[in-house]
Amino acid sequence: MATKTNPKIIGGFVVGAIALTVAGLLAFGGGSYFKPTSRAVLFFEGQSLAGLDVGSPVTFRGIKVGNVTNIKLEYDVAAQHLYIPVYIQIDPDKFQLLNGERSENNIQTLVQRGLRAQLEVQSLVTGQVNVNFDFHPGTPITLTGLDRSVQELPTVPSELSALKASVAGALDRISKLPLEKIADELSNVLQSADSTLKDVDAQVKPLGESFKSTSDQAGQVLANIDAQLKPLAESLRATSEQANKLLSNADADLPQLVAAAQQVMKSANIALSQADQTLRAAQNVVSPDAPVFYEITSTLREIKSAASSLRLLAEYLERNPNALLTGKK
Repeated sequence: MATKTNPKIIGGFVVGAIALTVAGLLAFGGGSYFKPTSRAVLFFEGQSLAGLDVGSPVTFRGIKVGNVTNIKLEYDVAAQHLYIPVYIQIDPDKFQLLNGERSENNIQTLVQRGLRAQLEVQSLVTGQVNVNFDFHPGTPITLTGLDRSVQELPTVPSELSALKASVAGALDRISKLPLEKIADELSNVLQSADSTLKDVDAQVKPLGESFKSTSDQAGQVLANIDAQLKPLAESLRATSEQANKLLSNADADLPQLVAAAQQVMKSANIALSQADQTLRAAQNVVSPDAPVFYEITSTLREIKSAASSLRLLAEYLERNPNALLTGKK
């Protein structure tokens, strides 16, 4: 005969099992089952989700505010497109309100201000990835609308994805460049530059020789001028001494004094004429751009002025011989 089961004992076991379950949840779950949470779904289109797993942290500017609860693969047969929704939950207690009240519209306001989710590498060694929220104003709000049971939040490409896209775009543009044509044109430019330098060298070399020859000629001309001006200076000095002697003998016969003065001026005029011819010959040899050309021209002007003064003096003495004694009146 079978023993009849006592309902009280069975009831005790059931109550004990429930109590142990609740205690385990409180002990190992930290009471999270009794905390209010906010759920959302994210779509990282065109990005690799390698390193992102269930339980990966969800952060706001590096501060953990939740975690990833599920990652799915959804296939749209009609559109032939695969979607990977990432479900997250956020602990509202992580956000302390200073003013105002909690509302479902708060998150939408933040989204309008630029709140976006972005994949972020936690460690380059392990390759683990987390979801980080931050403000990216000016970025578009792109939503798929595939799961309307939870709130969908917009995302932006990760920095690594943006870098890969930038590098890929640059490589694509480089691959489209006519590199062979550019290389040929560069080679032609270098050859043309080499030919130009050779031409310049060929033209500069005789120019340097010509300049050296001109410099030698100028030096020779200056030497000749110096050789001719030296006796001219001595002649002028002798003429000046004769004039001084005539003036010191002012009591002598006036006609003889006039004749001597005229002879002195004639000698000076001849000397100046010789100097003028010498300098004009030098002027024809020296280049107009040379500094000595300016000095020769200035000397010629002075010689011309001196000759004109001597001519005027001779004419005046011829009309007024007594001026040698009495001076000009």
